[in-house]
Amino acid sequence: MRLLKTAAAAMIAALILAAPAQAARIKDIVSVSGMRQNQLIGYGLMVGLKNTGDKASKSPFTAQTLIAMLKRLGTTVDVTQLSGPQVGTSQTRYLRDLKTENAAAVMVTASLPPFAKPGQKLDISVSSLGDAKSLEGGTLLLTPLKAANGETYAVAQGTLAVTRKPSKKTDRAEAIPTQGIIPNGAIVEKEVPTEFASKSQFTLLLDKPDFATASAIVAAVNQKFGDNAARGLDAGTVELNVPAEQAASPFGFISEVEQIAVKSDMPAKVVLDEKSGTVIIGDHVEVNNVAISFADITLRIRKDQLPAGKEPVSVIRSNANINELIAALNAMGVSPQDLVAIFRALHASGALNAELEVL
Repeated sequence: MRLLKTAAAAMIAALILAAPAQAARIKDIVSVSGMRQNQLIGYGLMVGLKNTGDKASKSPFTAQTLIAMLKRLGTTVDVTQLSGPQVGTSQTRYLRDLKTENAAAVMVTASLPPFAKPGQKLDISVSSLGDAKSLEGGTLLLTPLKAANGETYAVAQGTLAVTRKPSKKTDRAEAIPTQGIIPNGAIVEKEVPTEFASKSQFTLLLDKPDFATASAIVAAVNQKFGDNAARGLDAGTVELNVPAEQAASPFGFISEVEQIAVKSDMPAKVVLDEKSGTVIIGDHVEVNNVAISFADITLRIRKDQLPAGKEPVSVIRSNANINELIAALNAMGVSPQDLVAIFRALHASGALNAELEVL
């Protein structure tokens, strides 16, 4: 059996224990039906690259887009004049001979928030579509952004800043040269119509449906505004009725409801990240009678203690909470990777009284 060592540093890095449920504002655990973002998407052209863009031979659509754009701007391009004449060759062959490395075809995405008005600005994300090596320093040309219904709600244009992510090898952020963002790079041209101001009834959608949480919301709202102000439809839906005295200003009613604090009652859950060895443990997680034998580790969870002289193992009580299990594993020097494997086995055996999610 391995030596009993304190692995506090490793376990702190590997374990995140969720604090007991605390009161949360209703606005932090629900969304109001109808108040939703709309995803926008567009196809555009990035120019001004330092020979790091698309090659026409590998991404012919970039050359086609460039020629179509020039045509819309009043410039006629005869592709047969852009390279030496070749008898019997098609227009596609001429396109492949073009030099387009300072341009790149890109996809542009953005989120249109609820109640966005024409003239407001949005952040946009840009990603390479062809074989460009880098978009750094490029300028996105005017690009319409459309919703799922095919209508244009914003237009985008601007200079891109490449995306950066933490590097595992150095302290510096590592660039992702084929994608980036343009802060305030889009301007809203059209708003999504809404009848919010004239409504007398609203629906709250719980981010994580739960009957206990929905009941707590209904009770808290009715306590503040009267018995008919709220009613639960199911575990994820609560219906609100605007009181008569606030009918002229439903915004104020919704604002007051959002500020009410309730205790959200989430189910017991354990989340495992196998790559990093991280284990995130929610509240109310318990473990039933079970014997754990992993490598040279032996741990038993049972009601009674072993008789004297038996195999030296760690024993903790039945229905132990997760803190007791962690303390025992910590004392036995379990590594983060071993911990992930142990929790998976506990769940498979039915001894872990919690939902298990593996990232």
